[in-house]
Order: sequence, then C-alpha cells, then structure tokens
Amino acid sequence: MDALLDNSLRHLEAKNAGRRRPTAPLKVYYGWSRLNKVQKKEAIAVFFENEAGAGSGTSRSYKTMAKLVDVVAERHQTGKESEDAQRSNRVFTAYYIFLDDKAIKGSLEKALEINSEADKNHVPAALRKEIAGKLRERFLETHPDYKEPIRQLELPIEL
Repeated sequence: MDALLDNSLRHLEAKNAGRRRPTAPLKVYYGWSRLNKVQKKEAIAVFFENEAGAGSGTSRSYKTMAKLVDVVAERHQTGKESEDAQRSNRVFTAYYIFLDDKAIKGSLEKALEINSEADKNHVPAALRKEIAGKLRERFLETHPDYKEPIRQLELPIEL
C-alpha cells in the first residue's frame, strides 16, 4: 500500500513540476488593526505572506487584508522566516500585539518595544527603528490626544 501511495505522489510531483510559480521574496506587513464588529481592540498587526504574490495590490487576498489592517510598513522576509511559509496552509499568518494586554497596559511605547523584540533575530536594528517610527506616527495621527500612561516602578518588597 505504501509503495502505491509513494508512486502516486511521485507521479503528481512530476505532473505539477512545470506549473509551480516561481518563488518571489515573501513580505511582512506591519500596521494597525482596523476596529470593526469583529476586531474591537487596538492592536499592532503583523502579517506574514505565505504565498508569493498574495500581497500584490491587485490580489484578492491583499484587498481582504487591507480591510482588516491599516498597513504602514512592509519588508521582505528572511530565508529563515520564509521556511515557515512552505508548511503553512494559509495565505497570510497574522500576529497581533494588543494595547490593552496585561503586560502593555495601554502603553504605545511598550507595544512597540515588544514588536521590536519579536523581530530582533531577523531584522536589523535600523529597520526595526524605522518600522516603530512609522507605527508610532500613524497611531499619533489617529489619536492626537494620546498620552503615555504612567507606569509604576516595580520595587522589590522587603520583609
């Protein structure tokens, strides 16, 4: 039975070898989630392409993503990041950093710091700083009266 299955898979791979699309560099999109009936919390949204061409401005999947996210920055994925895309069954993989998260407590700077820390293994510091600047600028455009919350320092308790 295994030999029959293996033979069938080889036949399908040979048949579809010429149909595969060339692998273009995949992209990562950064932005702010748009609030609607489903998405009710402010969040930094990071979308990873899993399929080449999914993020082209004319593609249907990009138009769907653009309804969910206000994209402010994009970059190409590194080789290590794009390896995960080969095992994915989705067009995009999304990650959110919510501003009302317990660790963030409404702090824009803390959310940007967490996003930058998540990218530190794949993205140079200058590009991370540029992405954080664009995210900060867009947030402050849409929230002109925003003030950074005062966070209490966590001091060790002495007994």
